[in-house]
Amino acid sequence: MKSRRAQFIVVVGMMLACCVSAGHARSWADAASIRRAHPDLPVLMFTADPASMAEARAKTSTRSKAADYAGVLDKPFLIVEFLATLKYAVDTSRAGKAEAPVAPITGLAAEAISVFPDLSGSAPGSWATADFFSMAVHELKTPLTSIDGQTQLAQRALTRDPARAAEALGHVREQTKRMNRLISDLLDYGRVGAGALSLDVATFDLAVAAAITIAEHEHLDAPRITLSATEPVRIQGDPDRIAQIVGNLLDNAIKYSAPGSSIDVSLAKVGKDAQLRVTDRGVGLPKDELGRLFSPFFRSSRTRDIAGNGLGLHISRRIAEQHRGRLWLDSSSEFGSSFILALPLAG
Repeated sequence: MKSRRAQFIVVVGMMLACCVSAGHARSWADAASIRRAHPDLPVLMFTADPASMAEARAKTSTRSKAADYAGVLDKPFLIVEFLATLKYAVDTSRAGKAEAPVAPITGLAAEAISVFPDLSGSAPGSWATADFFSMAVHELKTPLTSIDGQTQLAQRALTRDPARAAEALGHVREQTKRMNRLISDLLDYGRVGAGALSLDVATFDLAVAAAITIAEHEHLDAPRITLSATEPVRIQGDPDRIAQIVGNLLDNAIKYSAPGSSIDVSLAKVGKDAQLRVTDRGVGLPKDELGRLFSPFFRSSRTRDIAGNGLGLHISRRIAEQHRGRLWLDSSSEFGSSFILALPLAG
């Protein structure tokens, strides 16, 4: 049985890799065919072509949506990265179908899932570490690939098309900022997981802090974020970390809402707590995904085509808890979502 399982891993690699390493159209068609025949079976891409890797991860083209790769590995890769990516793809597929009736899986597909318990003992390190390593590598590679491609474009266009070169360098700056945010999130994720996130505590007015954070997120001529706060609301905590939570909520509201749609922020005293509510007009969250919203690296099926790493809400909740507060989703539908941050009042 062990030899069959070991053989199956090789077969899976060959079957799913196909011609993807060269970005051939047949590979995309093969993946789409597998997706139609086995909608619950995760499909991985193995490629040395940066353009194909970026296209598969973005999932904006017709063929990338049809293929719907559960993971992308750029060759050459480490074996632990392959195993972690494969396990993450299967676990994500299982979690996504957890509340729906699933037909029994037989044949080779069953072997693909049952292989992990046998391999877990010999795999280097823990699976949690491998999963984190794989996700971090994948998330960091995406902007790096874009930066590399845009830099090459700028170099070619520098003398013959300065406007195109300037546009490419603008994209490089955007991706650099994205990497900076991602690295900060990964560091915070490690700190909150280890209980090592330090706080510089002070007493401050949450209404003022929220107004400052909102001003930093208003980039249009016509303001779209409104703040309702009738009185000072003083709390004790780290102003920068609380602003980070409010900023994450506003980032999500802006990112997942239609351009120009309004975002409402309200602040009030409720019992011994200060409650800050952020309401958007975004895409909302499917009911079967509500339980995983604050899990690290979770991305909703409605937002996977939008850049993000799935760490913001998880980190924000942990920061709120470290302040003896709470963060939760109060309501969500196809017309928008409402989040509430509750923090103890000072004194």
